[in-house]
Amino acid sequence: MWQELYKLVFHYLLSLGISRADAEDIAQETLLSTYLHLDGIQDGKLKYYVLATAKNKFIDFIRRNKKEIPVSSVEDSEYFSQIRNIENKEVIKNVVNKLTPSEKKLFYLKYSLEMTNSDIAILLNTNTDSVKSMLWRLRKKLKEYLEEEAKS
Repeated sequence: MWQELYKLVFHYLLSLGISRADAEDIAQETLLSTYLHLDGIQDGKLKYYVLATAKNKFIDFIRRNKKEIPVSSVEDSEYFSQIRNIENKEVIKNVVNKLTPSEKKLFYLKYSLEMTNSDIAILLNTNTDSVKSMLWRLRKKLKEYLEEEAKS
């Protein structure tokens, strides 16, 4: 069971664009934390707990090391396979690929990692109002690109 969870977490972390060594370290930290809190995890919720813990450990890792998230991880992210109610996922990929690197990073932080505005503000060394404005402009730009794609 622990080996399967390790593989799940390890591949999840790799999909976020970090190195194999860092993914191994975070996966080990995640499983140790899970083991220590095993009593508090509801039956049938172990995988969800492990993945949520891995996401939080990844965010902590990024904050601690002030590392940049590689833009390529946005394009290859498994997030696109989870988008629902959109007929053509390739359209979404094409639209996101039109964004600037900073917009891709913002998109990735908000919609793939599901970070809060305050977490994004801390990571980007700005305030939450600026993040709200950036997200509003990003959504507006995405909407325009989607409309362009629909016309062509």
